[in-house]
Amino acid sequence: MRINQPYGVRYEYEEFSEEPTKRYFIACEGKKTEYKYFKGIMDNKVEIKINPLIEIIPINHDPNTGSNPLHIYQEAIEAIKTAPNYLDGDDLCIIVDRDRSSFSEAQYTQLLQADTNKEIRFCVSNPCFEFWLLLHFSDCSEYSQNEIFENAKDGNRTYIEKCLMAKLGGSYNKARIHFENNFKDKIRIAILNSKLYETSLTELKDKIGTNIGLLIEEMLDKESDSQ
Repeated sequence: MRINQPYGVRYEYEEFSEEPTKRYFIACEGKKTEYKYFKGIMDNKVEIKINPLIEIIPINHDPNTGSNPLHIYQEAIEAIKTAPNYLDGDDLCIIVDRDRSSFSEAQYTQLLQADTNKEIRFCVSNPCFEFWLLLHFSDCSEYSQNEIFENAKDGNRTYIEKCLMAKLGGSYNKARIHFENNFKDKIRIAILNSKLYETSLTELKDKIGTNIGLLIEEMLDKESDSQ
């Protein structure tokens, strides 16, 4: 994996010309959707009211990087060792789906322990990142919770992808999520909706939910929200 330049324009105004107070390095299981989503956050950070002294820095996949969550974790740990701008207090975020077919309980436990030891910030969506995206449009009470949890594939689309497609007017492309049109103005709705489901890592192993909302909520400019 390789560390890229920070997402977005670094600072929008002269008064925010200081060095970042916090950096979030993100390594994602998915090679497109998650990275594009977080890039969208930083490209629109003023409107979203992200703390201006925060940076999000992607750790992108090399061609030979496996998609197994444990591989992502191990290679991201190695990549961060050579990052000159990774400092105490920064977070290495490993963003993965709780895919029970390829993410064993033993592997989950290992990443949970790494989070407990503060080696990483373990960010997981059960069953998948698209569930977090769907929460931008709905609290998901209108859907079968069993079908969400199973997220079975029908043709080349999963259950949640089909639900998301309906909200997006009939189309969804992992490589082109159109962040500004579809998600930018709904982030706070998604954060509130996510709190109706599991957010703790111990519960997310076996239950529907996501802690992505907690991660993004932490990035918001608290002073701006209080005005």
